[in-house]
Amino acid sequence: MSLCTFFGCLFLAYGPLLSIFFILIAPNAQYVLLMVSSIAIQELYEYDACIDGFFSCLVSGFGYALMTSLVSYISLLVESIGPGVVMCASCPKITLYFMSAITTTLFSLEHICWMVISFEGFSELPQIIGWLKVAWVILSHYGASLTTVLNASTKVKYGCVYSIVASLFIIAVSVFIIALSLKSKFHLVLSAASHRSHR
Repeated sequence: MSLCTFFGCLFLAYGPLLSIFFILIAPNAQYVLLMVSSIAIQELYEYDACIDGFFSCLVSGFGYALMTSLVSYISLLVESIGPGVVMCASCPKITLYFMSAITTTLFSLEHICWMVISFEGFSELPQIIGWLKVAWVILSHYGASLTTVLNASTKVKYGCVYSIVASLFIIAVSVFIIALSLKSKFHLVLSAASHRSHR
């Protein structure tokens, strides 16, 4: 496999994470520290406002996504420099390295979304909406994981495409859930601020 393909797969797998890091996390030192801190310190972190709470969840999800993507893909990426290539079983025209890079980047984005939704869900748990958010995280995680089996299937033609579409659907629904949650939080913050200004 060529060095160009190695770097292409590298940037495909880790490009979105690097973009999120440099655009959202790196400008704030607290977020960088939170990303590399332990789970105990993350639990002790005080949320000052709703936007800080959201970014803290996002940064925690980013840290987890970075860790899992490095553990799951870096060894396969290093093997891609070798003399041969391994083709994807369900999509024989693409390499396993390329398909794994796509899966890595999709799961990284899913992990960030799942962390934000689960933090929100656990904070709202006495209510039914909290249970629904937690259930979505668990069920979509199982669903996304199970669809990766299609990558190795020789019976399902273009199973890798179905796996990608399922992951994109899960990301779209997760982003929609996060957007609805942020909209309601900002609506509450703005209405409280306008109520204070009228006093």
